[in-house]
Amino acid sequence: MEVKIIGYDSFENIDEEKRQTIINAGFKVFGKNGYKKASVDEIIQEAKISKGSLFYYFGSKKNFYLYLYEFSGEQMKLLVDHPGEDNQPTYLKYTDFFERVNAIQLIKMKHSSEFPNMYSFMKRAVFDDEPEIKEGMAKINQRFTSERILLFFKGIDFYKFKDGIDPKMVIQLISWCSEGCANQIQLRDRNNPASSQAQPDFQEIFQLFQSYLELFRSNFYKEEYLNP
Repeated sequence: MEVKIIGYDSFENIDEEKRQTIINAGFKVFGKNGYKKASVDEIIQEAKISKGSLFYYFGSKKNFYLYLYEFSGEQMKLLVDHPGEDNQPTYLKYTDFFERVNAIQLIKMKHSSEFPNMYSFMKRAVFDDEPEIKEGMAKINQRFTSERILLFFKGIDFYKFKDGIDPKMVIQLISWCSEGCANQIQLRDRNNPASSQAQPDFQEIFQLFQSYLELFRSNFYKEEYLNP
């Protein structure tokens, strides 16, 4: 799937294989070190390009990071919104709030194993609050949020929520929870010398996430819409 980010034509027009190599190098180095500690020298070594080329394409380390941040969001949007037989995103067939969340999270977690460097970058970016990139990230987040929220809520059964519950706040809570589940399993594996897992186990993370999702559901839904 091709993702175009406005404003970097010199980079977008280079050979596709070279472009992917540079993108993956950025994901790998920033995902491992975070923004502040990531070395431009390590990035260009991984990407097999000169420092001059990187700065010609992006102008600065900051711009490259924000490009990758926006690129990963666009890529994930394409994956999640991949149409089904009715030419609509497959998750829209679920009108129950938590069933739809579950369907979207399943898509994201499945693809995390296919794009491990991008996923590592995205997980670290959530906690990266360096002042140099904070404002740029906030603008990108605002755009994605405004775009995604309207589509997510399309056809949702809001009447199932208890009075006074704001579904938008529930979405934010679930987002924090999904990150926490992945981090919890990853931290456990990292601290266990006997673990040979290069990446956290997808099924285990998803099962943990589902247990929290059921907890939210039982607390936020009216009793008549809970399973007996």
